[in-house]
Amino acid sequence: MSNQKEMTLPYDKVVLDIEGTICPISFVKDELFPYFLKQLPSILSKYTFPLSETKSNDNLSNDTAILDILNKFPSEKTKSKPDLLSYINSLVDNDIKDPVLKQLQGFIWEKGYTSGNILAPLYDDAIEAMKTWSAILPENSIYIYSSGSVKAQKLLFANVKVTNKQGSITSTDLNGLIDDYFDTVNIGSKLVSESYEKILQKINTPEDKKNQTLFLSDNPKEVEAALSAGMSSYIVVRSGNSPLAPEQEKQFKVLTSFDALIPN
Repeated sequence: MSNQKEMTLPYDKVVLDIEGTICPISFVKDELFPYFLKQLPSILSKYTFPLSETKSNDNLSNDTAILDILNKFPSEKTKSKPDLLSYINSLVDNDIKDPVLKQLQGFIWEKGYTSGNILAPLYDDAIEAMKTWSAILPENSIYIYSSGSVKAQKLLFANVKVTNKQGSITSTDLNGLIDDYFDTVNIGSKLVSESYEKILQKINTPEDKKNQTLFLSDNPKEVEAALSAGMSSYIVVRSGNSPLAPEQEKQFKVLTSFDALIPN
């Protein structure tokens, strides 16, 4: 495993994964997914099946937006409520990174965030690092790249859990620290180098400075793809993440705390 004190590669831009990197992996599986699945039946009950027979209602903008998303699922899955419910549950249970599912989750999670029922428990060292990077790096330096939709990303960062010294819980909005958001819809799969090349282009990275953009993720395949695109990248190890194989510890540089990336 790499010595974090040796991590002195220069970087002027940081691209962050969310789940398992700056937020516990358990948050998505133990809080967000269950909330989504609990709300889903009542959401689907608002529509007529087959969905092609449901008319958009201009007076219900959120319902119309959700209907537009539901109609992007395969038509054979939208013939009845039980069919669609079963299909969506299967996508969630198997952790399928389906872009349509991610869009739908974003809308439903918004209800949980705005009601205060959902707060995102970001790691303290990640929060402090983001604040420090925002202060000392050049403008347009912090980006998010997650399989969750851009809408879901913004909701998460707008509702970050804060526990004060007295133990009371409030929330804070960290979107002001972030310069742009990328997901699998606007960029593509996180497992291929082409997606990271596209990000480098979108954030105006010169060809000779690609390695000054740092990508952090808990997924070795994502790190490998980012490295192939010319970025610098580290595997983030957090409690609850999948353990790394010995060969992965040798192949990649490993990070257990963002403190190692903050100048003294």
